[in-house]
Amino acid sequence: MGEGAGNDALLMPYISSCSIACGGHVGDEDSIKTTLLLAKQFGVKVGAHPAYPDSENFGRKSMQLSNKELEKSIIKQLTLFLRCCEQTNSPVNHIKPHGALYNDLFHDAAKAEVFVAVVKTLIPQAKLYCSPGSLIEKKAIQSGIQVKREGFMDRAYNEAGTLRSRTLAGAVLTDLKQVGSQVLSIVKEQSVPVFGGGFIPLSVQTLCLHGDHPQAVELIQSVERLLKLNGIDVH
Repeated sequence: MGEGAGNDALLMPYISSCSIACGGHVGDEDSIKTTLLLAKQFGVKVGAHPAYPDSENFGRKSMQLSNKELEKSIIKQLTLFLRCCEQTNSPVNHIKPHGALYNDLFHDAAKAEVFVAVVKTLIPQAKLYCSPGSLIEKKAIQSGIQVKREGFMDRAYNEAGTLRSRTLAGAVLTDLKQVGSQVLSIVKEQSVPVFGGGFIPLSVQTLCLHGDHPQAVELIQSVERLLKLNGIDVH
């Protein structure tokens, strides 16, 4: 959230936590504070959503940064976010990398080490939201950082457990029934459909819906109804 999609207030009643853009792909002090206060109003837990420093591509294109450059950028974003949290008296629940950085941290050991080291230094108490089986999950656990494994309700999966690239057709799920089916599969069966057919195991503790999805509000309302019908609580 805090990405300028204009729907934050409409999404807040249906979610338990939100990841707030903190100046990498988008966001500034004003947008962070506004989103923090909105989350406080609805009792939603907050986390930092750092990204590659690439507003032109909304952080969704991989960047070849040196380890030092990446470290500097993440520190800058988290420092801004933490200052806003202090000013609004907002406890930090988690941290979740955004976009291409999230995807790169699945398999890039060097970047994962840099990211985990910054988290360990600045917000060691925060949970890390990440994909099951990712390198950053392993690095975080080794460093004593609490992990929350994350699944995606609105994205297609590859057989390796990674997300299908947004440059390819079918990467973003838009059909309400398809999203609902994927959510129930993840939550009840601990498995997720793979693009092209079949399923892979996926055991997670949190589900993500992208706030900039064109049908985000409709999707989250539909998913909430579906979960309630199946006796599943979000907390």
